[in-house]
Amino acid sequence: CDSIRDTWKTLLQKSLPKNLLQGKQFALFCLGDRAYGPQFCAGGRKLAVRLLQLGMGRYCDVGYGDDNTPNGGVFRDLDDWTEQHLLTKLTSKTDDSEDVTTTEMAEESPFEVTIGDEPVVSLVKDAWREDLYEASFRDYFTQSCPVTAYHYDSHTSRLSEAPFKTKTTPLLGTVVDNQRITAADWEQDTRHIEIRLESSSTKTNGTSNGDNTNTETLSYCAGDIATILPFNSDDEVTRFLSVLPDSIQQVADHPLSIQIIESKWNNSFARWPSNCTLRYLLKYCADIHSLPEREDLRALAVYCSLESEEGAGQRSKLKSLSETSDAALFADYILREKRSWADVLYDFASLQAPGSKLTLEALLQILPPIRPRDFSIASAPSKALLDGSTTPKDDDDSFSLELCVAVVEGTTRLGRNYHGLCSEFLSRMVPTKDFKPLLQVWIRPGTFGRLPREIVDDHSSNFSIPVLCVGAGTGVAPMRGLLLERDAIRSIAASKNGTPLTPDENDNILVFGCRKQKSDYYYKDEWRAMEQGNRVRVLTAFSRDQVAKIYVQKVLKDSDDGKLIVKHLLEKNGALYIAGGPRMARAA
Repeated sequence: CDSIRDTWKTLLQKSLPKNLLQGKQFALFCLGDRAYGPQFCAGGRKLAVRLLQLGMGRYCDVGYGDDNTPNGGVFRDLDDWTEQHLLTKLTSKTDDSEDVTTTEMAEESPFEVTIGDEPVVSLVKDAWREDLYEASFRDYFTQSCPVTAYHYDSHTSRLSEAPFKTKTTPLLGTVVDNQRITAADWEQDTRHIEIRLESSSTKTNGTSNGDNTNTETLSYCAGDIATILPFNSDDEVTRFLSVLPDSIQQVADHPLSIQIIESKWNNSFARWPSNCTLRYLLKYCADIHSLPEREDLRALAVYCSLESEEGAGQRSKLKSLSETSDAALFADYILREKRSWADVLYDFASLQAPGSKLTLEALLQILPPIRPRDFSIASAPSKALLDGSTTPKDDDDSFSLELCVAVVEGTTRLGRNYHGLCSEFLSRMVPTKDFKPLLQVWIRPGTFGRLPREIVDDHSSNFSIPVLCVGAGTGVAPMRGLLLERDAIRSIAASKNGTPLTPDENDNILVFGCRKQKSDYYYKDEWRAMEQGNRVRVLTAFSRDQVAKIYVQKVLKDSDDGKLIVKHLLEKNGALYIAGGPRMARAA
């Protein structure tokens, strides 16, 4: 969503002529969740209206995808829209009776790969930091930088004015604390993770030259987002390599020089590191853990070996799985059973059999890159400043942030175990006090900006504007950051003004919901300690601790004899923050 913000601002300019896009047409399929009610596909609907206002015509009816549609969610809706609207329009404009989607030809690869003669073995644990490969990997990682990410100088100080539209290398992170905060016998493994960050030693476009004169005081803001680029495990890489053709397996550890043929390249392909090995590329860059999409299965079909007895049948099966008419088959095989790229290659053995057309260049063409994941930061920079923990020692240019991460794991209906790439990647990090740069992290502004920070006056420790935070499950993460920030601001102001702390508990209110008080009440000891000093008022909803389920929306409705919302929003002009699932958010 970052990359469209400037485009949207441009489209909204009132000075644009009404016929700016006249003569052009658009086809638009919007993604959403009907649980959001009136906000369902709001972004897409607004875009369609604005394009029409600027004179652009509709090529076909706008499509709407609901994440809760049975048998495939948005994919099911996309199939229906494609068949009934888009393809109907396209096929009516061509006289070619041949279905172009049935072609047996593989698309020509935009990559030219040179393979070194001898395999190499990394001398360091983080192979991407090898002198031979580090520059290539840094350039590759920088591509994943969010558009709105903060820029830092070499002392890890945040720049107040970052270079316009430039990307920056990620901060390097080490996990210094990794604790399970759910009961040991509880079904959900949720982690409190503290990460210490420092600036990259090598700078690229968008980083500072070390001048520390134009920086923000705080390293980040409460409510910000940590964007983390995960890596695949060694076991997963080894398993993936084992289901590739022998010709590819044999060069897995040979140095590769990957050059892009610009005339054949487009934005649908990844710009892989120019110097690496296949093993390192699979570990640090390629998302082999992801679920292949339908077009991926069709792309794989042409590489099945017809010399294998099963080759023709498996080619046909892969093509069937990619057809919109067999969406239920794709949903059963891929979506519900969480089959990854390695699973598909294993099931369709003709892809690795003698005679397979799957080459290294073709593999680089069809594999998707690992995408970074966003996590709401659960800590507060002012609290770190107050505690004196911004840096562990005077000569260390680093800072810490904390996350609340629910580990994604489970079992499918057929008994297949699965897990989330990034949450599992973080959960297996072993805490250390020594700096080991295992994480690639960017920090960018979140949606909870403009936190009210003003104290009433120099003789008070109360805020001018109260806040009400509603968080369910790990939705409490940004709420914890906001409340700890406000608590630290109050303490700093009281210390500066020499006034005693006499907080009003209604200045900071948290409504927290989870399933069981003894199982997944995140940060309960912390909240209880803050309650004792009237630093926060906590209202809880434990849905499974009684026969009749209680959710946060009921607590909001019933608290203070049903007057909590009226007093907070209308009488005190308070701020309201909500984080959690869409159904909860809408109900709240």
